[in-house]
Amino acid sequence: SIKDFDMLKPISKGAFGQVWLAKKKTTGDYYAIKILKKQDMIAKNQIMNVKSERKILMNQADSDFVVKLFYTFSSRDHLYLVMEYLNGGDCAALVKALGNLPEEWTRNYVAEVVMGLEYLHSTGVVHRDLKPDNLLIDHRGHLKLTDFGLSKIGLLGRQAAEPRPSKSDASHKNFVGTPERILEIGLDEMVDWVSLAGKLISLLIIGLWVRFLYGIPPFHDSTLDKVFDRILSRRLEFPESDDEISADAIDFMDRLMCTDPKQRLGAKGAQEVKAHPFLANIDWANLFKNEASFVPSVTDPESTDYFDPR
Repeated sequence: SIKDFDMLKPISKGAFGQVWLAKKKTTGDYYAIKILKKQDMIAKNQIMNVKSERKILMNQADSDFVVKLFYTFSSRDHLYLVMEYLNGGDCAALVKALGNLPEEWTRNYVAEVVMGLEYLHSTGVVHRDLKPDNLLIDHRGHLKLTDFGLSKIGLLGRQAAEPRPSKSDASHKNFVGTPERILEIGLDEMVDWVSLAGKLISLLIIGLWVRFLYGIPPFHDSTLDKVFDRILSRRLEFPESDDEISADAIDFMDRLMCTDPKQRLGAKGAQEVKAHPFLANIDWANLFKNEASFVPSVTDPESTDYFDPR
């Protein structure tokens, strides 16, 4: 129960609850505990999403690139998910701190996201909410996917009807979506690959295009309808000052953004993505063993310095 832990400090706050750094009293081990209010879950119709997230996390212990779940329990008013604490923060905070990332850093991070997605897809899970905030950094500098509240199980290889995103879940400030989702013609693992492209653009061009520093995605406009129109018509604008971005990186993003899901990079699975020239030099077999591009400098096990309070 929650009484087995000392609650130390908040890490982040979301729409449905908070994540706290906690220490288990009997062992001294540190964890990140996601605390969800039952009343909010019921009021916002999120019970099934929470159950789905719990089920997904309980079955992802074999991947080095997916956050691990250790315990789940509940009290009268709250639900608790006890996960590993990754003290390197998340990619959103890293990009905000540095302004932009070197292409080599981005290449390695993208490769680790690909590995995480490949594992999830092999277990029938589609993440559906890829963004820098949901890419955590461990003490060695490697990425792990987290936050499966919007994920779906059993969608792999089939088109599942999905309601058109509303303003409540697709703000024009942070939405990156597939044409299929907007047109309500189905949803499968391809949504993860196109989301990967959107976040790659964010990581590379932040600092070159200042507005990306504040989280504006590749398809952005003044209203949500205009954003949808840009996605459907594939009006993707690269800034003129992109000399630091290689032709392979641009082609990688371009092919992931293809509006035809059958022609999109990733239509034939993760191996097709991994074979692209942008990722040609990745040592896939030793990716998690190799030294990361950025290694957090943390001496205090209770530090949350790498997280941006929000």
